[in-house]
Order: sequence, then C-alpha cells, then structure tokens
Amino acid sequence: MTTIENRYLSGNFAPVEHEVSATDLTVVGRIPAELEGRYLRNGPNPISYDPASYHWFTGTGMVHGLRLRGGRAEWYRNRFVRTPEVTEQLGEPAIANPHPIAADHAVFAANTNAIGHAGQTLAIVEAGGAPIELTYDLDTIGATDFGGTLPYAFSAHPKWDPRTKDLHVMTYWWGWGNQVQYVRVNADGFVDKTVDIATPGQSMIHDTAITDTYVIVMDLPCVFNLEAAMSGASLPYHWDPDYQARIGLLPRADGAGAADIVWCEIDPAYIFHPMNAYDLPDGRVVLDVARHPKMFASDLRGPNEGLPTFDRYTLDPSSGKGTEERLDDRGQEFPRINERLMGLANRYGYAVEFGRGDEAVQPGGVIKHDLVAGTTVVRNDGPEFGWGEVVFVNAEGASAEDDGYVMGLRYDGGRNTSDFVILHAQDIAGDPVAVVELPQRVPNGFHGNWVKDSVTPPPVAG
Repeated sequence: MTTIENRYLSGNFAPVEHEVSATDLTVVGRIPAELEGRYLRNGPNPISYDPASYHWFTGTGMVHGLRLRGGRAEWYRNRFVRTPEVTEQLGEPAIANPHPIAADHAVFAANTNAIGHAGQTLAIVEAGGAPIELTYDLDTIGATDFGGTLPYAFSAHPKWDPRTKDLHVMTYWWGWGNQVQYVRVNADGFVDKTVDIATPGQSMIHDTAITDTYVIVMDLPCVFNLEAAMSGASLPYHWDPDYQARIGLLPRADGAGAADIVWCEIDPAYIFHPMNAYDLPDGRVVLDVARHPKMFASDLRGPNEGLPTFDRYTLDPSSGKGTEERLDDRGQEFPRINERLMGLANRYGYAVEFGRGDEAVQPGGVIKHDLVAGTTVVRNDGPEFGWGEVVFVNAEGASAEDDGYVMGLRYDGGRNTSDFVILHAQDIAGDPVAVVELPQRVPNGFHGNWVKDSVTPPPVAG
C-alpha cells in the first residue's frame, strides 16, 4: 500500500482529536491586570480527509480560546465550528439556526479567522462562506447575515477602522463570475454599503487594507481554475502568469462606486496579508505587505511557492503604476500592527518568521520592524519552537506606539504542546511577561484576535 505524504497533515499541522475545556491554567510570570477578555485563534482541523487531495485551507474550522481576567488564565477551550458538514461528520444533530439567513447563502468551513464585532463572536472564512456566530464560550450558534443585510459573501479579513468603528471587507465567490464585492459593516453590526467591482478574471482576494481615503482591492494572478474545479479540487484557485497583477484604490466616500476606482499595475506577485496602508501628502498610497513570488503554481495543497518577504508598494493614482521596495528579505508572514493606527502611518510592525528548514510554510520566531529607523529585532526561542500569528494589545494608559503587549501561541516541538506567550512589545527578545501553559497542542493555523470583554460581553443566559 502506498502512503501519501502531505506536509499539511504532519507535525504541528496535524489536527487534534479532542475538544478540551480547562480552567485555572498554570502561569509562569504575571499576566497584566488590564488584559481582561479572550484571545481567539482559528484554523483548519480536519475530521476526515484524503491525504492525496487535502488542501490546508479547506480543513474543518476549529476555534481556540483563552480567557484572561484579574491576572489569571481562567479557561482554555477549543471547539469545532459546527457547520452542517461538521455535525454530520461528528454524528451530531444539525444545529437549528436562529438567524433569518437567506437560503442561498453558502455555509462551509469557517476556518480562517475569529473576531468580535457589535456584540457578536464570529468565525469567518473567504470565498463565499457566511459568518458563523459563536457563543462567548465558543459553541456554535449558527450562520448569520447581519440581520438580513449581508447580500451574500463575507471574508476572512475585515479591516476595523478605530475611528469610525466600521468593518471594511473585500469579498468574492466563484459563482459571481468576474466580480468581487466590497462590503461595509457599521458599528452596530449591519451592512450599510456594498460596491460590485468587475474584474478581468476570478481572483482569490484573501485580504484588504484601508487608508483614511481608500479601500484596497488586490486583483492578483491567483485565479479560479475551471479545470481544477471540474476535477474536484477543494480549492480550485491556481497561479496564472498571464493575469495582470494590479491594486485598486476604491474611494471610501459614501457616494463612491466601482467607476471611481483607480487601478495601479504591479509586477506579478501574490499577497495574502498587508501589514497596513496609509495616504501620503502628495496623494500616493503606501501599502506594506508580506509578498509571495507566486501562489499555487506548483504546490496545490498549501502556500509554498518560495519565501514571503516584507515589501512596500507605493501606489500612484495619477500614473496608474505601483513601485515596489524590499524592506526585509527574511521569510515572514502574518504581519500585524498596533491597530489604533490602522489606515494611518505606523512606525512599528510585527510578523512571524516563515521558512525554517526547507519549507516556506514552517513557522519560526517573532519579528519586530521599526519602519522609521529601518531596524529589525527577531525573537528566536530555538529550533524546537514555532510561533503562530501574534497580536498587539496596548498597555493601560499607553501613549507610545509600542507600549503594549505582543501575544500569541507558541508551539514547543520538544514537548509537543503549546503555550500562550505574552511579550512586552518594547522588548520582544527579552523574557516573556507571562507564559500560560495550555493543556494540549494547538495546530498551526491562521488568524485570531484579542477581544476585550468590553467589546464582546458575555451573552445573557437563557
């Protein structure tokens, strides 16, 4: 019998089998008292799979959560996001959805991000799937369409504007044909603006960015492949070297539409994640990103087409061109900032090393960029350790941009388990502020956020 190897099912990519609830976790160090809320992280955790065809991006969603309060780690939980497919695979009855979601909304593996907005906890994914609402304790409530206001698709990467409290989302779905859609969700949790945007092909748009004046539309050469779809590929998006890479600037003004977009052509590349974007005084736009040379050209089961580097695009609406500058050639992904500066010029940014060993997807240490001084600090805990995406949380009363905490999950290959680690952002290479020992391994996954209790309060019982 031939054994099919799939790197996205081995090591710390392998799924965990059990849902765990653990309380009063062991803490080494001291959790800052101002950290009151939940750290959430989503990622693929397939229940059943064929190693020959399994794609990392399509595994069953599992949300991991850690509740901090009063300097204590009160609980850790991990829960499958119970879509109809998941309940069937688990042998459970289907969940009766309390939301009046339209029958034509797609509901599938919500495996990419977890956010809190307008009192809801949401597990989200791209490519047409509806958001899945969770309880405070991470049990599944059901798919939501934001009170009947979501036309169809949502995304894995809404960008939250700290000044307007809106979410800005760039969505796509293969069934639309050559079109994507911009969606704005207001502070009350209702969609109050959409813009349909025609594109030359059906590009995979994983993320977006905002400035004070624009929403970024990344129309890049990873596109829907009909032949792959017809052959049963779970993620039928492949690299097309003939597709013109371009980045659109959609004005944020209420009356602006697709006709107002300014497109700027760039050299072929793929971008999953921007760090940030902002306007320059002369009308140009800066976009800092983790840049991949291509995507799904040879490895059709995960993002493994060469090291992603840290690059800056400067987009000129007057010429329709974008210029590119390499800021750091280390392999890295999952860029984040102090989100008080989302859409404004930032000095500091954080990322995770990618590319340990011979695999572009193997995670390593934590990177801090100083974009003003042009310097970089790397935290390396040793070859047995690999970090997931980190998030920045401001310290109480913080005035400096980097006065706060960088937090995330760290896998310990020597012990085959995971910890939640809190670093001070001004000294990421120093001793951790606190390490919370988790009761099990957390597989390599995608995205998460710190959700303050004041942002997403516990639901009323009953």
